[in-house]
Amino acid sequence: MRYPPIPQADMTEEQRRVFDAIAGRSARGVSGPFVSLMHVPKINDHLERLILEMRFGTIIPEDLRVLAIMTVARNWKCQVEFYVHKRLAREAGLPDEVVEALAKGERPGGMSPDREMIYDFAQELCDTGRVGDGNFGRVAERFGKQLALELTTVCASFAMLAMVLNVAETPLPPGAIPPFEGDRRTAS
Repeated sequence: MRYPPIPQADMTEEQRRVFDAIAGRSARGVSGPFVSLMHVPKINDHLERLILEMRFGTIIPEDLRVLAIMTVARNWKCQVEFYVHKRLAREAGLPDEVVEALAKGERPGGMSPDREMIYDFAQELCDTGRVGDGNFGRVAERFGKQLALELTTVCASFAMLAMVLNVAETPLPPGAIPPFEGDRRTAS
């Protein structure tokens, strides 16, 4: 891990304030990318609040949001982000077959039309950095332009987290099995 946890005794006043704020907002305390980001506390504070909004403040149904996040995580080859959302996917009702296909880097089969639309939108955004009229139009027509824009920001926010996790070389939890092959970040 390139940015190890900062012992609380060694934290600056700003780091301590941000650490306490994040720990107070999260049942898991300060974890994942927010451990590394304690090295830049101001960014950490803002990014953690943005992620909370992306997770709990959008109109995107839970299963569709998690599907989009896992699509992003797989595209960025982010083992940790994918691993964390694997449990959330099950809780949201995504079938194991969908999660397994994503882990293999494949387009999941047997999805509902809504899930297909969200997957196609997120995958095109990952592949090209844009979403063409076809995928945008389908999502906007079915769910509205607000959801299409929120979906874009969810994908962008979790792509940023994936980059932070990858650059920081954040390991999977001890004993965790990497969710997919082809990446050097594994459980320690």
